Amino acid sequence: MPAPGADLWINTVRYSTPGLIAFGLGCVFWLVAYAGILQQVRRRGFVEIPAAAVVANVSWEFLWSFVFTPDTGRLFVWGYRGWVLLDVFIVYCLFKYGPTQVVNPAIRRYFAPFVAFGIASWTASLYYFVLGGYDMSMGATSAYIINVMMSATWLVLLYSHPPELFSPMVGWSKGIGTACFTVFMFVEPLHRFGETALADRRFLLVLCLITLALDVAYSAGLHARRRDAARGRAAAARTA
Repeated sequence: MPAPGADLWINTVRYSTPGLIAFGLGCVFWLVAYAGILQQVRRRGFVEIPAAAVVANVSWEFLWSFVFTPDTGRLFVWGYRGWVLLDVFIVYCLFKYGPTQVVNPAIRRYFAPFVAFGIASWTASLYYFVLGGYDMSMGATSAYIINVMMSATWLVLLYSHPPELFSPMVGWSKGIGTACFTVFMFVEPLHRFGETALADRRFLLVLCLITLALDVAYSAGLHARRRDAARGRAAAARTA
């Protein structure tokens, strides 16, 4: 049975206005991050979002845009579809440039089949995860499972490649965007559903905090690596 207000453009029947604003800001910041990723691909020929994150993301966004309906309102459905549109280009770039992410040449040759298998596997797994009743009504539980994996693999990718390949703008946009979603997750159960619902969401809230810690570590690590690289170039120039 659809949640109250799910057919509205913005579901203020079930959710608070401050919470929905935080959620909307999260969507906008992630759109900025995706646009920044595509801009960096054009400039560097390198996809800075990890391949494991891309295949999970595109699967989740496709399902929650066209198969399942988040109860936050139709405006957010179209926001998800905006993500899917940008992800189509990111997936194309992943097939074209993604093998440069892989350090091991024995694995690199099978990169394209791995990506295709990953998309198919995540789509099937998430579909039955939602049908089984394990997810929240806007896909938050599965989204944060993916976010923990995404933030962790982004850190690994950062320390496996030169820092110049990574954009601070993308790092901050994705981190702030997810932090806005986390504000929504913490505020809404208290505001609308009481302490019992908050207790039922402990798993999700733990994932929120883990993702936040990993995103802060990523931004700090990226700025530190770029600063060290700049100092190294300056030192080399002085001794040249």
